[in-house]
Amino acid sequence: MQKDNNYLLNNDTTASVEQGLINAANIITTTMGGSGQNVLMFNSPELDFTKDGVSVANRIGFKSPLLDAGAKLLVNACDKTVKECGDGTTLTALLTAEFVKQFREELKTVPINDLIEQAETEIAKVIEYTKQNARQVETTSDIYNIALASCKDPKIATLLQNLFKKIGFKGMVDVEYSKHSNSTYIEFSEGLSFDEGFVHQGFANQDNGTVIFEEPNILIVEENITSPDSIKQYLEAAAKVNEPIVIFAKTFSDIVIRYVLTNKHFNFCLVKIPGWGSSVDENVRDIKAFLSTDSKVNKIVIRPDGFTLYNNPVKAKINKRVKQLRNKVVTEDWEVKDVETRIANLNQQSAIIYVGGVTQKNAKEEFDRIEDAVGAIKSSEQGFVKGAGTHLYEYAQLNQDVLPTWFYNLLKEPAYTILRNANIQLEPVFRPYNTRTKQLDDTLVDPANVIISALTNSFALCHLLMNTKIILYDDKTQSL
Repeated sequence: MQKDNNYLLNNDTTASVEQGLINAANIITTTMGGSGQNVLMFNSPELDFTKDGVSVANRIGFKSPLLDAGAKLLVNACDKTVKECGDGTTLTALLTAEFVKQFREELKTVPINDLIEQAETEIAKVIEYTKQNARQVETTSDIYNIALASCKDPKIATLLQNLFKKIGFKGMVDVEYSKHSNSTYIEFSEGLSFDEGFVHQGFANQDNGTVIFEEPNILIVEENITSPDSIKQYLEAAAKVNEPIVIFAKTFSDIVIRYVLTNKHFNFCLVKIPGWGSSVDENVRDIKAFLSTDSKVNKIVIRPDGFTLYNNPVKAKINKRVKQLRNKVVTEDWEVKDVETRIANLNQQSAIIYVGGVTQKNAKEEFDRIEDAVGAIKSSEQGFVKGAGTHLYEYAQLNQDVLPTWFYNLLKEPAYTILRNANIQLEPVFRPYNTRTKQLDDTLVDPANVIISALTNSFALCHLLMNTKIILYDDKTQSL
């Protein structure tokens, strides 16, 4: 017998969802800062200790459907920041919980629309202040500091400092588990990257949610694929010889995606041709120039938001494409930049970090730390600010006389949380405090983009929750 959905009315009923969000944030933020604590994740028979915010967030769940809904909403906000910046889980979790708590208190006396308008105004000011005060990465020491603030491991920070010194910010870095080594190492190879990922998460064949194929066939169809029949022959041919295939097309219909996903004996992935307008054709030309003569590459790594082709392309093909680009008639500044970027990408180096460990748990912890640090470094291309919560604390103190009290308290909370996690009873100052060395430490920094994204995404979720009047859910915890 099918059970009717339950309807919960008025804002008071969102309290359980909000409490689930806050409970989840309290768990995630215990890992915050240099002295953040481990979280033990138990999934019989596996036991994992981690201080990685992303890993913790993705394992949180509550038996109560409303509490669990709050936790899932928080994880979605954190995931959005990570997707944008590669880092920022704990900060997003903390700020989201603080927005919800502060809003709920303020709404006792302030109309919702007035409070939202006030928040939007103040957040815009913080973002502008962050952009104006962000320092650009100028030395490899800056890269080291950014990595160390993220991963809390000098060995990893040094490894990444040397890596990015060689490939620069534009280089692509993929992180994989090593199948043959107990130690972590780097392999450099020529790579061509684009900002377009697979069309469905179901194609992922790695634990970290990516697709990795060795020596795949690459098929480029410069039209919309609306019927499985149009690609069935290619999939079957690849399956017969047990070779992976990646199909690029302008778009794929839902029926095509479902067909491919339900035929698991095919080792393949669907990716939309990257770009828009005229850039689609240019991207196709770049990809074709990078392929071997048999339309293969040595390797492809496909993420939700992008892919990288690894190959030793025929130099003549690359040179021909570069010459074609240099001879291209351009009149606008953006066209000049586009051509320069394409030429750089066609000749650019990428790297793969292979993560090893004495045990699987050691490798998993190191993998998480490296992945976070790589994301932080890439995000810092737009600059970095004072770390350990100091940037937001400083802004709050400098503007204390004009800030709404609730927003002033919210901005100070990251700095206080980091100190509380280290059991340190100190008032923050305008310099970052290193909870490990117990000294002020100007090398502690945060990417400016992480601050901006965390503020934006945490407020966006709070905004949605505060405007929620009805909750509709299927309560499976009650008997039918």
